Amino acid sequence: MYALIRQYKGLATEMRDNATRKANLELRPLLAKSPGFVSYELMTPDGSSDALASISVFTTRAEADASHTIAEDWVRANLPAMDAPVKVGGECVPH
Repeated sequence: MYALIRQYKGLATEMRDNATRKANLELRPLLAKSPGFVSYELMTPDGSSDALASISVFTTRAEADASHTIAEDWVRANLPAMDAPVKVGGECVPH
């Protein structure tokens, strides 16, 4: 499995809350229909009241990369005031 984390920084509380609500209602269902989808979660990073991060897990890196394109396009269309995220991806380590 492959995980992709996207972190958006510099968000006012209202923007962060709006982004969370819209992503849960609109983006999550889009990603869930994508090939290889495993999970999608949102989080507010500890110590960062102005940040929001998403964690997407897909079966393969190619599927995760395709989901990033979907997410980028969705954010541009639905939350245009948000800056591009810091992106981190990697293979999930068996445990």
